[in-house]
Amino acid sequence: MKNPLTKIPHRNRIRGFMPQRTSTNPFRSMTDLENEMDRWMSGSLWPDELESSDFSPAVNFKENSNNYVIEFDIPGIKKEDVKIELENNRLTVSGERSDKKEEKDSRHLLAETFYGSFMRTFNLPNAVDENKVDARYESGVLTVTIPKSAATKSKEIKVQ
Repeated sequence: MKNPLTKIPHRNRIRGFMPQRTSTNPFRSMTDLENEMDRWMSGSLWPDELESSDFSPAVNFKENSNNYVIEFDIPGIKKEDVKIELENNRLTVSGERSDKKEEKDSRHLLAETFYGSFMRTFNLPNAVDENKVDARYESGVLTVTIPKSAATKSKEIKVQ
């Protein structure tokens, strides 16, 4: 469909009324202003992402017939700085990423890495064998494998 405003001669067009050909959201600046006002009224002048240095690592939670497998994306964290607890079918993984010391002759132009502590807790759906939990840390990924208890494993029943 053709734009009907393109047929109006240039001298008859309303000044400043030409349609915009950008794909930006016209309400974005209003939303940004509202967020800034909320932040100002709450007493915080820092953007939300700078208010807390804590972070939440990305997690993949998988299940197969014998195990629950949970992968935590935690690059830059030493395995000694990670704590894993399993109690009453509740897995808690916590740790801390320390900020690197800044050099005297340098300054950050862009910093997207979050530092500080994290804690993720998961309620496991079924009974697990707490004595056979395996945790491995390789290439910045912590993989926790939790075997299901024998009572919760499914059995295939043959039809006779």
